[in-house]
Amino acid sequence: MKRIVTLLLAAGLVFGAFGGAHAADIKAKGYWALGFGFTDSLDYYDKDKGGTGGDTFNAHQRFRTQIDVVANENLSGVVYFEIGHQDWGTNDGALGADGKVVKVRRSYIDWTVPQTDLKVRMGIQGLALPGATFGSSAILDDDVAALTLSYAFNDMVSATAFWARPYDTAAKDNNQDTSSYNSFDEVDIFGLAVPVTLDGFKVTPYGAYASAGKDVSPAGDNYNGASRGAFLSGMQSISQSAGVIDTKTSAFDAWWGGVAFEMSKFDPFSLKADFSYGAKSGDEDFAERSGWLLSAKAAYKLGMVTPGLFAWYGSGEDDDLANGSERMPSVSPQSWAPTSFGFPGSVYYDDTNFGLNGAGSWALGLELADISFIENLSHVFRVAYMKGTNDADLLKKNAGLVDEVTPAQGAVFLTNEDSAWEVNFDTTYKIYENLSLVAEMGYIKLDLDEETWGNANSDTSDAKKLAFYFIYEF
Repeated sequence: MKRIVTLLLAAGLVFGAFGGAHAADIKAKGYWALGFGFTDSLDYYDKDKGGTGGDTFNAHQRFRTQIDVVANENLSGVVYFEIGHQDWGTNDGALGADGKVVKVRRSYIDWTVPQTDLKVRMGIQGLALPGATFGSSAILDDDVAALTLSYAFNDMVSATAFWARPYDTAAKDNNQDTSSYNSFDEVDIFGLAVPVTLDGFKVTPYGAYASAGKDVSPAGDNYNGASRGAFLSGMQSISQSAGVIDTKTSAFDAWWGGVAFEMSKFDPFSLKADFSYGAKSGDEDFAERSGWLLSAKAAYKLGMVTPGLFAWYGSGEDDDLANGSERMPSVSPQSWAPTSFGFPGSVYYDDTNFGLNGAGSWALGLELADISFIENLSHVFRVAYMKGTNDADLLKKNAGLVDEVTPAQGAVFLTNEDSAWEVNFDTTYKIYENLSLVAEMGYIKLDLDEETWGNANSDTSDAKKLAFYFIYEF
């Protein structure tokens, strides 16, 4: 309670400072999410087969609120607080509560350069490269400190450029003397997107460049664990991430180019597609990584259902560790969501159980969305078949690699001899206008080739989820 009072007093001081300087409108929006879920075999192995086991039922909650401080149409500020994620009965959600869980998710200002239409956003913000197929980028979609410039040339053409700094690490993280600071411990990303909107079509070409110093080391509790894991697994070659050859390499550069496409010209038929290519350099061949990803989704809206087909294909590893990786590199794609269990598509929790994007795999899926026969009640059904594009000979020729890439929660490495099925059935019932009950059911069947993985590693269990979420939006 004391921490909540402190937070409110701090917010009051901030608002009071604004009030004394100049009148401003204060607006707030956000949501509470409370979840109750049954899960099983999230790492695809039973406990007696080396799996982590764990509770099959968990309760948890999260609160997020965005506060807009609007001076006028040309100047505003945003702060986005988050309380949680809190698991009931553990740590901050245990008896007595009062945990240190209030976090600043975003904090930035928006302003327009005087006498122009150039819009500026600076601060910690949500930043994403274009993505059409699944509503998000397969390369970057996360919160990050950045400077963004946006300009509309006319009704059809606009441009957005940005500079982001995901990391500035090394000596600063270890509380060392400032004399040990150096200029090679940053990651900087520069990007440009040019959306072109025509009658019934939208095409957005884009490009991005990343530079990382040789002393970058985003380790420890100072960093968001999920984003750090996504960055490392997305940028390192398979030799680096598995530690088979070496985990150390000096400074590297990376770049991406791609296009997002949307067509609504022939409504109720719609088509979305994305293509992206990326390459990361390294001081040694084994540290390099490059590849591509293509995805598409076609849908036809009917009266009580919207059937659709979706697919993707991502380049995969060859059978040689020494020549680097052939999967597309990525920074932190936290919302690429073809499904609600294996990928980040849940309304709240218990997702991303397969991966963050389609690198190293191909898939074909069927979706029946917006199923509604009763007022305030809707459903989504999905089924997807996935198969790897990584060469199985890579594991057969490098026995020490098998244990390093054995499937785990959120990280499934499929070879061209492996496959998986995922099925979702999600239901949303609007109790009130602002309160929804969402039931999500997920199932993943993983089939690993015994000759490639060995008897023990190929003996997997099916991952399952049944979760109920209460979402109050305001």
